[in-house]
Amino acid sequence: MTEQIVKPIDSIVAESKKSIQPFLFKRLEGRRPKLPGKKTARVITVASGKGGVGKTNLVANMAICLAQAGRRVIVLDADLGLANIDVIFGVRPKKNITEVINGSCTLEEIIVTGPSGVQIIAGGSGISELAQLNPEASKILFREMKLLEDKADYFLIDTGAGISQNVISFCLAADQIVVVTTPEPTALADAYGLIKVVSQQRNDANLWVLVNRVESQEEAGFILNRLQTVAWDFLKFRVQQMGFVPQDKYMYLSVRQQTPLMLFSPMSPAALQIRYIVSNAFNEQAPEELESKGIDGFIERLSQLWNWDKA
Repeated sequence: MTEQIVKPIDSIVAESKKSIQPFLFKRLEGRRPKLPGKKTARVITVASGKGGVGKTNLVANMAICLAQAGRRVIVLDADLGLANIDVIFGVRPKKNITEVINGSCTLEEIIVTGPSGVQIIAGGSGISELAQLNPEASKILFREMKLLEDKADYFLIDTGAGISQNVISFCLAADQIVVVTTPEPTALADAYGLIKVVSQQRNDANLWVLVNRVESQEEAGFILNRLQTVAWDFLKFRVQQMGFVPQDKYMYLSVRQQTPLMLFSPMSPAALQIRYIVSNAFNEQAPEELESKGIDGFIERLSQLWNWDKA
């Protein structure tokens, strides 16, 4: 155990890249070139009704998994007041998005490169000010975010827990929503609450459920089927099953070492399952009606939800 914890990070990264090779997306080899004017960045919001379900940890590891498969990934920490994804990645950003809001720097200047080349936009306690921007400030932020369109294949948004208006707005504006829960009754109740709010405002939302820290595949299957059935019976809303991540002691150890699991123990049970989930649920073969509108489309929807003046 001690050997693994003190192993040089370069060695861990090298071993990870070698071990992940058999799992890389096969479609990457024949990836189609980007068409002129084609939006390719898929905006994915990851949320949870309850805190403490491992959402931020999963976002970091899914981002690394995508990056290891050759994707360009940007992660936005939108956990209002409790931003901490930089801690999971083991990086120390000197600036965060609040400094873009007050005009002291550009969005590109605050982006930090994390493990496997993941680009990280650190959050801060002032992000709640986003919803009260004046017209001139909103134009600046729109322009800054639009510059990211050609810099990413995936734009992952890690929201705070709960069903605040900010969280719901990020969900409604995204191409894809991932709701993370655990088997605990309180977590499941809060996850259903989040699903209900989203369904009431956008019944065609592309929403998936991921169950974390399960003891068995049978337990995960029961929970996923139950949520899917209840959502349809009572809300007439289609929930898709993303899968599950098993309870894994290496996940806990990786957090303590501030080294994402995909690098700390890439062949651990949770890492293997995360890789499987990403390969199946975050692929580029979505139906036409679910195709990404890009970061431009995300900004457009968010501006409508927050009543931003783009004139």
